[in-house]
Amino acid sequence: MKQLKSFSQYIQQIGYKYGLHPVFEDFLEIVVCALSLGEKEDRYLEIVRKYEKPDAYLLAEAFGALVIEMDNSGEGLKDGFGDFYMEYLSHGHNGQFFTPEPVCELMVQMLNPTEIGERVADCCCGSGRMLLAAAKISRGSLFFGADIDRTCAMMCLVNLCLNGLLGEVCWMDTLTNRFYAGWRIELHPEHGVPYIREVTEAESYMVLRLPEKKQEIVAKQVPEAGVSRQLLFEF
Repeated sequence: MKQLKSFSQYIQQIGYKYGLHPVFEDFLEIVVCALSLGEKEDRYLEIVRKYEKPDAYLLAEAFGALVIEMDNSGEGLKDGFGDFYMEYLSHGHNGQFFTPEPVCELMVQMLNPTEIGERVADCCCGSGRMLLAAAKISRGSLFFGADIDRTCAMMCLVNLCLNGLLGEVCWMDTLTNRFYAGWRIELHPEHGVPYIREVTEAESYMVLRLPEKKQEIVAKQVPEAGVSRQLLFEF
């Protein structure tokens, strides 16, 4: 039986041929497509066709290795990307040194988000470490992240979804309130499992609006009778 390499080894192996940055970004988008449960099939195929068949298979094996590593001996809630990103891709560019996981855990213990449905937001989420640390206290919270770096937003999105955490992640500049793209992690209406759905700026809860506009968006999202899977809140 073939033994899987580490996630890092797979990405580096493919990166030698195609370039490490584009391979990592393609990998993240492929995973997001896969977690969209068929809604992004065309985009998935568009990306995969750029790679020779053996390399496309390696991308699939990299996904398998990632899932195993993120399982964290059954405990989950492990950042699958942060250390790799800092060591091989960002090199501290633009000050991209993510908060160490023990510090994240200390900070969320001070906040102690224990109530079911409590909202936890990080407006500069990086790979999502702070949100994962909060989930160690309460998986029943709703998690919201935003980052000006698209790759960071995608890392956070995948980390949350693979851990079954519901919420929203946006690629946006939170200082200027400029929105570029957003995704929501919610329960699939038919299968009942967490999946990723792309959202527009008008749908996004992370974009700041006047209170009355926020209320208008919430009103439009009110679920039908007997359905309670929408994520409703106001900042």
